[in-house]
Amino acid sequence: MTSDDELDVRVLPTAEDIAHYRENGYYVSGKILGDDLIARALEGSERLYRGEYDERFPWSGNRKVDPNFGVPFTDRTRSRADGYASFHSLALRALARQPVIAAIAAALTGATEIRYWKDQLIYKAPARGPRETEGVTGFHQDKRYWPTCRSDRMITAWIPLHDCSTRNGCLVVIKGSHRWRNNHALVTFDEKNQDFIKSKLIDSEGDELVEVPLQLERGQVSFHDCYTIHGSYPNVSGSPRRALSVHLQDGENRYRDLNFLNKAKPVYQHSHDLICRRAENGFPDYSDPEIFPTLYRRATG
Repeated sequence: MTSDDELDVRVLPTAEDIAHYRENGYYVSGKILGDDLIARALEGSERLYRGEYDERFPWSGNRKVDPNFGVPFTDRTRSRADGYASFHSLALRALARQPVIAAIAAALTGATEIRYWKDQLIYKAPARGPRETEGVTGFHQDKRYWPTCRSDRMITAWIPLHDCSTRNGCLVVIKGSHRWRNNHALVTFDEKNQDFIKSKLIDSEGDELVEVPLQLERGQVSFHDCYTIHGSYPNVSGSPRRALSVHLQDGENRYRDLNFLNKAKPVYQHSHDLICRRAENGFPDYSDPEIFPTLYRRATG
């Protein structure tokens, strides 16, 4: 964990950057990560794809937590997303838990504490033809996948493992869409038809729908609000595109019980609810330090 006293303030967002993030729902950093760190993460991803875990946990083989646990990634013509990658690869853990990333997240959201939430190692395979939709990530909102989270200040850091452009399917955000709070069913990560999704979006602010490709050089990181609508288009570069998506929660986030909506069975259960400890009230504890370590805390005094 780190605090303000240990940071080079030159890498943190300015007041203008923070205002831009809060108005538009996204922010792109300068080059804040070193080449060696990313090279080790790339090698770590390959070890993970071979099923070589640096560390295992009681839940590491539970397919309900992640269906890819223990399944070697051999068909590289397909795309893949591996959850909890940083728990099983020390190199990916070093990348996911970089203090500067958590400090930037705190500055953008105004949080005094940032905890880890989850990560996904994402492999976008090259498209095999002009109409290929393999690798398309449908426009969606992260927060819609986290309905048991009370906080609305959660944030995602998206870390490319090489240069990312529109050719290899960089992340695309819809400007200002974090203010469009009426898209309650936007759990469309796996939907390949982007035009269909866009036709269904509810713009509660009356803004023009503006797509912004976040083209990044290796070493840069993009950040987006948990309600920002985002996705990506096919990778037409001929080479795979890899990224680590790191989701972060502010220190005030707590579990929200939704089971009152249906007494017969649980309404919703996040994969975290299967692996984290229980609070005194019996609910999942989203401050469990083993699963949700604190990465940043604002210095006091």
